[in-house]
Amino acid sequence: MIAPKLQFTLLRAWHAWLSGGFVVAWITADEDTYAMHQFAGYAVLAAIVVRLLVALIAPKGSPWRLPRPRLNLSAKGRNPLLGWFAAALLAGVGLAALTGALADVATWMEDPHEAASELTLWVIFAHVGFVLYLFGGKRLLNSMPLLKEKMP
Repeated sequence: MIAPKLQFTLLRAWHAWLSGGFVVAWITADEDTYAMHQFAGYAVLAAIVVRLLVALIAPKGSPWRLPRPRLNLSAKGRNPLLGWFAAALLAGVGLAALTGALADVATWMEDPHEAASELTLWVIFAHVGFVLYLFGGKRLLNSMPLLKEKMP
């Protein structure tokens, strides 16, 4: 099994791949930068596929497992809203990337692609705001009690 600290380092690298690709795709959505927009979109789609494939083989307790949102706010552990945000972001970014890829061959998918991207952007803003609220500028790994026990 991979050490928890390395798992979170790899998850951060994946997060940078996904978020960087989304930002580049967002910035290059104009027609004069369309090739870069396509490349970034396919990079985002690849990041989602890799994440889903790794989640299938990730052991229980791994940060790579798919989020399983729960409704019980009083349960011990992570805030359940983090799971809901992760699920919403994977679905939204995945839908935006998939409809973008489909829009290359079916032009009628351009409007759903744009709508999914716009909606996902608002979910991203909410996610960033929530993470800043929860962790208040502290390093994320140092803020997670479940990891403090396992890491030196």
